[in-house]
Amino acid sequence: MIRVEGLRKSFGDVRAVDGVDLQVERGDVLVLLGQNGAGKSTTLRCLGGILRPDAGLIELDGLRLPERLDSVRARLGVVPDQARLYGRNTAPEYLDHFGFLYGIPEAIRRRRIADLLERFELADRKNTVLAAYSRGMAQKVALIRATLHEPDWIFCDEPTAGLDPVAAADMRRYLDEQRSRGAALIVTTHVLSEAELMADRIAIMRRGVVVTTGALDDLRRQAGQGRRFIAHLARPVPNAQPVSDWLREHALEHSLGDDWLRYTLPWQANAGDRADFAARLQALLAQQGAPFHELEEEETTLESVYLKAMAMPAGEPRDHPEPSAPVTSGIRAPRMFASIRNQGGMLRHSLPFYVSSWWRRGDLSWVGYLNAFVLLLVVGTSLFGQLPGIAGQVAQRFAGGQALQAGLLLPLFFLSFALLESIKSSIGIWWEKAQGSLEVLLYTPIDDPSLIWLEVLPGAIVSTVWVTVWTAAGLALLSLFGEAAPWDLLPVFAFVAAVTSYWAAMGRMLGFMLFPREGAAGGAWSFLLSPVSAAVADLPLALFVFRSPLAPASLLLPITACVALTILCGGTFDRERLMETGLSRIRRRRSWLPVGVLRRNAAAIAAGVLLAAAPAGIAGTISANAHWHSWSDVRAAAAGQPIGSPQTTLVSSEAPAQANGVTVAAAGLSGIVATLALMLFLVALSFAAFFLLGFPALAALVVAAAVWGVQLGFGSAGPLRVWLAGAGGIALLALALNTGAALPIYWSLAFGSGRRLDRLREAWSNYWALFRGLVIPACALFGVVVFRLLAGG
Repeated sequence: MIRVEGLRKSFGDVRAVDGVDLQVERGDVLVLLGQNGAGKSTTLRCLGGILRPDAGLIELDGLRLPERLDSVRARLGVVPDQARLYGRNTAPEYLDHFGFLYGIPEAIRRRRIADLLERFELADRKNTVLAAYSRGMAQKVALIRATLHEPDWIFCDEPTAGLDPVAAADMRRYLDEQRSRGAALIVTTHVLSEAELMADRIAIMRRGVVVTTGALDDLRRQAGQGRRFIAHLARPVPNAQPVSDWLREHALEHSLGDDWLRYTLPWQANAGDRADFAARLQALLAQQGAPFHELEEEETTLESVYLKAMAMPAGEPRDHPEPSAPVTSGIRAPRMFASIRNQGGMLRHSLPFYVSSWWRRGDLSWVGYLNAFVLLLVVGTSLFGQLPGIAGQVAQRFAGGQALQAGLLLPLFFLSFALLESIKSSIGIWWEKAQGSLEVLLYTPIDDPSLIWLEVLPGAIVSTVWVTVWTAAGLALLSLFGEAAPWDLLPVFAFVAAVTSYWAAMGRMLGFMLFPREGAAGGAWSFLLSPVSAAVADLPLALFVFRSPLAPASLLLPITACVALTILCGGTFDRERLMETGLSRIRRRRSWLPVGVLRRNAAAIAAGVLLAAAPAGIAGTISANAHWHSWSDVRAAAAGQPIGSPQTTLVSSEAPAQANGVTVAAAGLSGIVATLALMLFLVALSFAAFFLLGFPALAALVVAAAVWGVQLGFGSAGPLRVWLAGAGGIALLALALNTGAALPIYWSLAFGSGRRLDRLREAWSNYWALFRGLVIPACALFGVVVFRLLAGG
């Protein structure tokens, strides 16, 4: 039995569900009716566990949500409002995938798939990809997917929408078979005739509230005074007064026309009472020479019941039972890492499934061409002893005798990131979210850690194998042409490929949590994720290539970064956040200067400015008291050597040259580039510091402030004083404002309490508002100063 009491769910200021009470017995079908936006789909998603209710009680056969959610998902089947299939797979492949997720043994699920495809007349299309299926065929596959594991509860969101009458009738017959099996069904629909054909009980919703519910006959009684009948007369009644008087005494209401007579009897009138009434009426009409030749009952239609319910008041808000236990999002680190050992079976099944889908996408050709191009570079390196042309000269200059090995960094860079761009759109949660099928996956009995590993591990394995194979091919070519191939670096290449893909996939998952909606924040996250992951992973690779003694210790950097990112991703995981579509329900007006956000974060902004002012002031005082006048004096003082006499700054008596149009244009372009470069640097710094609790941003601010303070202490004798004191001071101000705006993010990571994800979301939202209102103007001012200095000569 499905029992729902006082269910309530809000999205911001919108109350989608407001105190819904439902009850469905085993073997019954409850049909939910209501206008678009009445809360039907939201109610089903709350019952299915992919939306978290704000209040209320949900029990399915005594299993209370959310405490027993994993047990419920294994016995639940859901047909969403759209089929949401995988277009690149065939029906048997697709159904076998979900049969595995529901834990059906292989032999049983293959037999059931074959039987159900035959039942729905789809067996002859089993080799056709699902993208070629019609709407009706796709809905049939979706229904097979939802019932393949013979669930105890089935939720169908408009299952017959857009189907032809034959397909709709077949869908109803199959749902009736499920009801006969003992399943409890909840079906939403807009087609009233469908509801009349399949419903045992009907609930009508309006504005998130169930305004009326009951069996169809009960609802008809509520909508009308009684049973209505119409008698078709042989001829008009010559004297209607006696007939009207009698009907007024014995019927609830009546009306008389030329060749018809309508009357209403009480609902409690049984068949004998109705027959006696008809006989006496016929005798009375016969006396008037106008007997009826046909008598029929006019049933109260569901449409009239529905329209009456839509006109009913929604009722006052009332107290609702709270959930029995608080719902906490996030996965603790011990559970997150312990779940890795349980992913073997999932990987053995999902990896071939996703890889086959990736292969069918057809974009491996350009990745393969890119790999071949890189191998040509390796061949050229082998033949010429270094990279051909200018690239070889540059590599020789920076790498010396190890230029050949340094050139091997190029294949890894291309192979890794070209492959990752292809993989992320074909494997895991990113792919599910992009094609709109994620809701179906979230209804399956996959626990939260497995959802994260489903995004991370398949791509990491494919990337590692792919990069290792192609890098080994490059090393083999080196050996073939007589060069000393560093085969000992092959495990390092494989490790870097694994770390890079792991970091990128885990970072995408974290991005879904922090920035589920499309926009500037999510775009910036995606844009900066790849270079940050490359910097973390490629640094150890470079040290190994150049045979640095620090190379083994450097492996701690990517390992620590991956562990920290895994803990952070698990701690912020929220299944409901994955369902956000990217559209705000209420469009709020934005102001460029967010006064409210500025007021709430005034302390953080002041702390950022103070972190810059204090080191700058101390460094400036030390520089002035030590009589330093240049950085040569600073280096001499640090080495314990005497400081030279200050150099006299020669002031030219010539007037500055008049700036021409070319100079002004170049200066303007430089100012724009300086503004954008500073903005990008600050955003990249904030994202990089996010993964390390803010230490890089704080260290960069203190160091930059100290350097600027020392330069300021040089006085007028210092070279480039205008540049470093003017433009540098404004750049330091932008850095201080940016760091202050990001301080709440770092604080939430390290010391926050409560729901970490909500705190981080709010902190990032405030950061972007402050970045727009304070940091961007400071960067623009920096660009103006650069323009003025260059244009003025």
